[in-house]
Amino acid sequence: MDAWAPVSVTFAVSNWLIDPDQVRSSTLLFLTLIGIGLLAGALYFVGIIDWLLWLVGALIRGGTRTGFRVWEQCLSWASWPLFLAVQLVLLTSGALVAEALPGLTVMCALAPLAMGLAACLAYMFIDVERYEVARGYKALHNPLKGQKLAAELARYGHQVEVPLLGSAAVGMIGGFALLNFGLFEMFGTKWYSSPAPDPIYSDFIASALVHLLSVVDLLNLADTHHLARVVVARPAAAPASTLLTLFKSFFTLVLLQQIFASVRNGRLLTETVADFWSPHEPIHERARSALPQYGAVALGPLLLSLRATDTLTREQRDQLPHVLATIGPVAVPSLIAHLDDPNEHVRAVAISTLGRLRAAAGLPQMIARAQDSSDLVRLSLAQALGEIVSTTTPTLPRARRRRGEWRVWRVLAVRRWNTPPHGDPVALVVPALRAALRDSAASVRAAATASLGQLGPAHAAEVTPDLLGLLADTDETVRERATEALGRLGASDSASVAALTGLLQDPSPAIRIAAARALGSLRAAACDAVSHLVPLLQDRDEAVRTAAAEAVSKIGTLCEAATSTLAEALTSADNVVRARTAEALGTIGGAAAEVAPVLVEAVADENDRVRAKAVEALGKIGEAAAEVAVPRLVHALRDPDNWVSALAAEALGEMGAAADEAVPALMRSLKHPNTQVRTNAAEALGKLGAVARPAVSALERAATDEDGGVRARAVRALGEVGTPTPVTTNTVRTALADPDPHTRAAAVDAFGAWGQASDEVQNDLLALLDDANDEVKVRVVRVLPRLVQGTPAVIEALDHRLTADDSDWVRAEAARALGQFGAAATPAGPALLRAAQTGEAGLREEAMRALVVAQPPEAATAFTTGLRDAEPSVRKLASAGWRKAAEIPEEAVPVLIEALHDPEVQVRANAAHAISRLDPVPAEAVPLLAECALAPDAGLRLNAALALQAAPGQAAADALHPLLDDPNPRLRLIAARRLFTDDPADATTATAVAEALVAPASSVRQAAFDLIESIHPAAPATLKVLRDRTATETDSDVTQLLNEAIARLEPLVASEPQPPEGTASAEVDVPVIPAVG
Repeated sequence: MDAWAPVSVTFAVSNWLIDPDQVRSSTLLFLTLIGIGLLAGALYFVGIIDWLLWLVGALIRGGTRTGFRVWEQCLSWASWPLFLAVQLVLLTSGALVAEALPGLTVMCALAPLAMGLAACLAYMFIDVERYEVARGYKALHNPLKGQKLAAELARYGHQVEVPLLGSAAVGMIGGFALLNFGLFEMFGTKWYSSPAPDPIYSDFIASALVHLLSVVDLLNLADTHHLARVVVARPAAAPASTLLTLFKSFFTLVLLQQIFASVRNGRLLTETVADFWSPHEPIHERARSALPQYGAVALGPLLLSLRATDTLTREQRDQLPHVLATIGPVAVPSLIAHLDDPNEHVRAVAISTLGRLRAAAGLPQMIARAQDSSDLVRLSLAQALGEIVSTTTPTLPRARRRRGEWRVWRVLAVRRWNTPPHGDPVALVVPALRAALRDSAASVRAAATASLGQLGPAHAAEVTPDLLGLLADTDETVRERATEALGRLGASDSASVAALTGLLQDPSPAIRIAAARALGSLRAAACDAVSHLVPLLQDRDEAVRTAAAEAVSKIGTLCEAATSTLAEALTSADNVVRARTAEALGTIGGAAAEVAPVLVEAVADENDRVRAKAVEALGKIGEAAAEVAVPRLVHALRDPDNWVSALAAEALGEMGAAADEAVPALMRSLKHPNTQVRTNAAEALGKLGAVARPAVSALERAATDEDGGVRARAVRALGEVGTPTPVTTNTVRTALADPDPHTRAAAVDAFGAWGQASDEVQNDLLALLDDANDEVKVRVVRVLPRLVQGTPAVIEALDHRLTADDSDWVRAEAARALGQFGAAATPAGPALLRAAQTGEAGLREEAMRALVVAQPPEAATAFTTGLRDAEPSVRKLASAGWRKAAEIPEEAVPVLIEALHDPEVQVRANAAHAISRLDPVPAEAVPLLAECALAPDAGLRLNAALALQAAPGQAAADALHPLLDDPNPRLRLIAARRLFTDDPADATTATAVAEALVAPASSVRQAAFDLIESIHPAAPATLKVLRDRTATETDSDVTQLLNEAIARLEPLVASEPQPPEGTASAEVDVPVIPAVG
């Protein structure tokens, strides 16, 4: 045969569309790949590839959006446990009827497949919006210019998380296996190659997992080497293979999305950490706001980035712990692990953050760093220990949870790390701080001193000796901090007062100021120091003079020696001394009334500055000096210095009714050539009120003064002196159109003070809602609820201000006014809802308050979104709204349960109260209510107990048991009611109720008796406790109460059905109540 003879290629068409032999197959494959490459290049050149990529992207985006909408409409009602349970029920039902009803099995398989598909697409949709929020393209609340509102994430972000994605994956894998099982029952080996003659559902689950995880090649390899032989069901026909391909493709898409999301988030976190250290303020601020969104995931990279930082500024040291603390208590374990980091900045920041979180459980590890070689670490430790034991209630940062971190772990973390490991943390902190007082670094000693001052008065006696010793420290800052700490602790013993008094002579102004303020905080206990404070009123440093004067004012008394000293200073030959003394007496205020006669004499001083300070001081002393001051102040109205005359008019306005004799002089001052004198005279007449009625005509003339300030004060005074005459009304109404905005605002206030307005005036006021000046509009909005009814025209006008005005101030006042109209403001519900969701913080608060009062149909939506607002005051109002709401819709329940996590006690308390109104109380709320029932706040415990009382199940009853020992008797009785309902013979409950029956307060005793009366079967157990207590009680008063309680319970026990004769009655072993002290 010729080697070069042509060879034909034969294609068999019996079973395959194309069937070349082996050699030609390889050639054909290479040629095909080359052809595809050339075709792709050509398509890219003409732009078709770009169009196809855009189309694929659009299809994916449209698919995820459609899937999310399907999930929202059909499945958003289900939490992930309920979602998973529904899928499992469908899968189990389909598997059970597969042999008899394979068609029904296929339908049962399609349902979880569709549910899982929608949930996966919803997760992808929400995950994209999370990324947009992290990058700043969108905002959860109050979007800035250029940002959009992430409405879907705000509404469903807590629900569409990793647990839901995992549930969807379970349902889809199980549904696909069930679908193949049903199809096998219908078509048999035509579609599938079965591993057994009679396969079961688990065989198809195994097949789905094997193909999904791509371990088929591994199984073939094991079979080839005779290592293992595993046979699974495989598709044997095109329909089954197509289903498998689609199934694997979708899961590959979801897997790739998660991989890309992880890479993207990791890269984004790295960039955000780098941006945090940027010197450019906008970039730094953006990173600072974004880092807490990552939760505990960001903690490690951010701390490790400190290792590359050679220096850390004071601002950065203060700011970084604040950023980390916003992550919440879930960060505590990682922070403790970093306390041994080799980098001093990492250790210092970790300690500072633990202090901000008040992580008492980390105290042993923190105190172990007390001998750290780094001054910075020891300084951070001294400051953190003070924060942990501080007696002030901090505003703890709201814990942020990174997506994928389940709520249960967050709850456990809060409970674990905020709990002191060894009882009272003060017992651990005080010795460590005392040791720090001997530190070689002055900054550490100063910080430890300040921290000791935060312990509060309860520990004053314990640490005062240490602080007194520090008053002799070589470092001025340490001495200053010790002085401040003594005042903060309220160290009122004689040794402390004497030491602080001695410091008033310290060369350092800062020490003198601190000593004066500390003595002022002791109030009456420091009365002996007044004579030493008075000389400081002449100090060269103005801050020292002010601190001394304020201290004398707080102490409240001037001894005879101090009075003589001040009087003598007012007669000094030095003008500066006289002026400073008068100024100090004004700062002291009412406590300086005894020096008023000398001040009156100073009003006639030859120096105009002294006269001005004396007049001003008399005005600050007020009515206590009126008897001696008014005549001289009237004379001062004619002082040659206009400033003295103006101050005299102002002072007369502070003298009250005793200044009635000054009214004619003030009327004359309305014609004074100086505008400030005229202005102050009008203001003084207004402050005198009804006493100044004779000045109405003069004020009406002053309302037409050429100066706008005088007109404004005169118009306002007309509103303050009493009921208007017709002339006065016309004068003030004319002022509504005054060209000066302050005068228009004053006219509005005048009508508001009178509390009445004619229809014409009301129309004028409504017209002023369109005034060009914001203050005028605000004044109108404030007086409308006092002057008009909530008519449709008024509500519409306020609604327009709320929606159309460009001033947040006006909009907030409009929202407040709508709330004052109550239910009449219902038509403004949509505008209030929009303002409560999209306005700035103050506007959201006022709009939410109005919604709580008015309760329009939109209130439910506002309360639901308000519980997730970033502003604590808005969340408080939203939670209060659910307390007042007539009913609580089902869609609000998950949000209320989530609110039991809120860092604000009031929000948790209101949410617990709202949940107590549900019937039934959701089981998923019980663990959180149990946590709230152990909170320090009595109101929160009370509302949580009410909800647990109404909750079904043993878990709620178990959570109420600890409340039987609560210090609040009402809480004990709430718990007892539920526990007695479950078990009337419960020994512990009977003990708690018996103790309430002998409580000192009659209301508590009556409430306990009412409880027993409503639950008769509980009477025998309680009566037995009372009788046992009688046998051991020694206090006569308590014995009398015991006898009274027994007498009241015996008829109840007698009325109870007795057990049949011969039946042993149940004996209740009840512990004896401890004797009442």
